[in-house]
Amino acid sequence: MRNRTIASLAAMASAAATVVTMTATPANAYSGLTLLDRVSAVTDYCPCRFNDNIDGTYFEKDAGGAGFKVIHGNASRHEVAKVEFHPYGEILYVYDVKNDGDTLYYKVSYEGDGGKWGLYAAPSTSNVIDVRKVNLDIPEGRKVTVTVYDDKAMKKKVMEATGRA
Repeated sequence: MRNRTIASLAAMASAAATVVTMTATPANAYSGLTLLDRVSAVTDYCPCRFNDNIDGTYFEKDAGGAGFKVIHGNASRHEVAKVEFHPYGEILYVYDVKNDGDTLYYKVSYEGDGGKWGLYAAPSTSNVIDVRKVNLDIPEGRKVTVTVYDDKAMKKKVMEATGRA
């Protein structure tokens, strides 16, 4: 009887340690991140529409502008995130399209003004598609760089895309 009690307590302690370890580890859903779609558009000749499975992309005419959209997927090639830069109005859209406890982070910088930049991520809700719209208010003609990271500390760089405001 005593041996069964000790064995039972040891099994419960082991299970508890496993649960603590599993919950303390951050989600790593994007370890197999793949580039599913990348579109660039010189917006002198827009309006332009680019379809995708998330919600599509529509660029308005903006002389001298260059916009882009990028869609990332997981190892199974299912969409998990999308980012768009729209020169007309200097708008950034960041999407999280998979409720998996992970998200991508987007560092936006532009030339001039001392290298201003900001870090953005989609809101984390229970919605199927989370989207954040950011008015960047960047001066016309500036080169805009969006660097994508898989972590908030910006240590795990995924890719970089450029456009023009």
